[in-house]
Amino acid sequence: MDLGGNRRGVDMGPSAFRLAGIEAGVRSLGLDFVDRGDIPVRMPKSKVPLDPTAKFLPEIAEACGLLCDEVRKAMDEGHFPLVVGGDHSIAVGTVAGVVEHV
Repeated sequence: MDLGGNRRGVDMGPSAFRLAGIEAGVRSLGLDFVDRGDIPVRMPKSKVPLDPTAKFLPEIAEACGLLCDEVRKAMDEGHFPLVVGGDHSIAVGTVAGVVEHV
């Protein structure tokens, strides 16, 4: 997701990690690896944020809610969630999922 940052395109981070072989790298350490795929991110109707201080808050909140659920599920299953994303806003969903699990 790149809706919370000042630069577009950082949402390509997960694809870049996959292309660079993150799965093989983690497995080479003797660890299991499960790629749960990308969280769907709804694109805003306008490329200009309604509020420049909140950017695209409804779309970010929706994606972070989905991410929260995935992180909690992963931890409930005994996995360590390695969340790879675009901008810093994914931290909200990541931390919320850990908190829900704990």
